[in-house]
Amino acid sequence: MAQNFRRFLLTKAVYAIITVFLILAFNFLLFRVMPGDVTHIVIPRGASEETRANLTHYYGLDKPKVEQFVIYLEHLFQGQLGQSIDFRKGSEVATILAPFLANTLILVGIGTIVSIVVGIFFGRLTAWRRGKTADRVGSAFFLLFYSMPTFLFGLIIITMVGRYVPAWPISGAFGDEYADMDIWGKIGDRAIHTLLPLAALVVETIAVFSIITRSSLIDVMTEEYMVTAVAKGLKGRDVLHRHAMPNAMLPVVTVVSMNVGWIVSGSIMIEVIFSYQGLGYMTWEAVLGYDYPVLQAVFMLEAVAVVVANFLADLTLFRLDPRVKI
Repeated sequence: MAQNFRRFLLTKAVYAIITVFLILAFNFLLFRVMPGDVTHIVIPRGASEETRANLTHYYGLDKPKVEQFVIYLEHLFQGQLGQSIDFRKGSEVATILAPFLANTLILVGIGTIVSIVVGIFFGRLTAWRRGKTADRVGSAFFLLFYSMPTFLFGLIIITMVGRYVPAWPISGAFGDEYADMDIWGKIGDRAIHTLLPLAALVVETIAVFSIITRSSLIDVMTEEYMVTAVAKGLKGRDVLHRHAMPNAMLPVVTVVSMNVGWIVSGSIMIEVIFSYQGLGYMTWEAVLGYDYPVLQAVFMLEAVAVVVANFLADLTLFRLDPRVKI
């Protein structure tokens, strides 16, 4: 078993490394085959062609693509992600990313954890009580919020809070006086500003995990070994926890890994609606400003995070399901 796991681990690690390399290559090429010229963004209108040519040489855009790719990899492994050309003009992208990534991890990280725990709990509850009142009410609630557009629910929250609790902040990740607060003041200020976007994010994602868990668990409970467990006289809770849930969790683990991988990408819709300064908000602003270095760094970060999350999910599935093969 241990030898098989080591072989499985090595194989998946090699696949992950190859995938990351391909992602880096695609990320490099994507912003160089897009229409337009980055120098038109950096240089004011009316600049001479000589100035434009000098800037093109400065950025290395006149070099062969292969040489540019090698330079890109060298800079990447040195932690150099380039400089922003619009979002924070002239600033290092790595420096810009840090505070926005921290805000996203607070919002989407907490939201994802809460959604996974609560969603699996309610999905298990409705599946175990299939056809009863709890199942009908819960399923209707999940389907309602699963089908509701994210922006619509966010706007409803903003409208209701703005009307009935006007003193509550409805935008931003923290207040104007955040820098002058002590540690407890900062925690409280962040909590107040994060609560509304967190509610909008959690309600939607809870529905996703609940629906998937319910569907998977219902399929498992129709299997013959479940009937055998009941016939042996096992109690309902023992059947649920020892036989049904371990097998029902297999597809749930895959969905969880995808959502965990996308934590670093933020939630563009939520962050833009609530003006929450996370990576999603940053991505939106970079798109509007044609800030290619920022977009290139964000896309790379998101893609690598998804690959790592799927790698961990493969290892988890190998442990949970002995039928998994290399």
